[in-house]
Amino acid sequence: MVSSIGRSGGVARPFVPAVTRSILDHACYLNGLDGAGAALLRHGENAIYQLASDPVIVRISRHADVPQHEVVVARWLADLDFPAARLLGNLPQLQQVDGYVITWWELIDEAPPRPRFVDLALALRRLHELPPPQNYTFPEFDPMPRVLSRVAAAGSALSDADREFLTARHDALRGAFESLSFQLDRGPIHGDAHLGNLMRRSNRTVVVIDFEAFMWGPREWDVSVIAAAHKAFDWMEADEYHRCVAAYGWDPLTWDGFMTTRAVRELNMVTWLVQRAGESADVDREIALRLADLRNDDLPRRWRQL
Repeated sequence: MVSSIGRSGGVARPFVPAVTRSILDHACYLNGLDGAGAALLRHGENAIYQLASDPVIVRISRHADVPQHEVVVARWLADLDFPAARLLGNLPQLQQVDGYVITWWELIDEAPPRPRFVDLALALRRLHELPPPQNYTFPEFDPMPRVLSRVAAAGSALSDADREFLTARHDALRGAFESLSFQLDRGPIHGDAHLGNLMRRSNRTVVVIDFEAFMWGPREWDVSVIAAAHKAFDWMEADEYHRCVAAYGWDPLTWDGFMTTRAVRELNMVTWLVQRAGESADVDREIALRLADLRNDDLPRRWRQL
């Protein structure tokens, strides 16, 4: 259950850093914590802050229905002793503050080196071997759950031509994805597997974070991100990719559905970044680059990992 505490009549204010920072301060005050000096780690689907005063990570969710699912997933993974982010047990989870939902997490004692794609392959193999929870049914996977809502909410960040192009591409890719034949068994998947959702502890254990996209679906979706990193974005060399294939035990590039999943992933990446329009000149340049590249399937994707 989500408890509601707020000053805005339950109406959420715009999801921008200035607002989420004030929500953080309010949530900390309500729970006897000090938000002074908290660092903003990420601002996308969630605003993620690290407190300076305590080893605590605070997630403020853009979507009110997501955190409850994340809490269930986190507890399932903890019960199975899977290396992943852990909830704090001494603070009220799913507390609604000023129209947004708060979850509290243990700080991960991160240390170098940063996880590599082979770490992602190994984590996905282990994740895909887990038994599903007995008392919870994962939502069915949707490859593009927020593309259209992001396009609709983009305002002046998108031209009319961009909006029409992205909507048409969404519709075409949804039909193409629904017609795919999959090679692997369906089961629990991360849904948003990438290097940014891995962390390495000081004891060298690699842990998985960010559970909002966990679904029941085709495991090809998770593994194909590794192939896209190599084939589409040139983020790794061939020898590293071959180590990833050996670590997971399957090569997405041998599957005839890879190009469709790659295109779907690119569309998700573009519309995710559009949400951050106006944040900085670098972000706006990257949005323009991605929109231009998306119109030509043959162009190499020289996209930055923002």
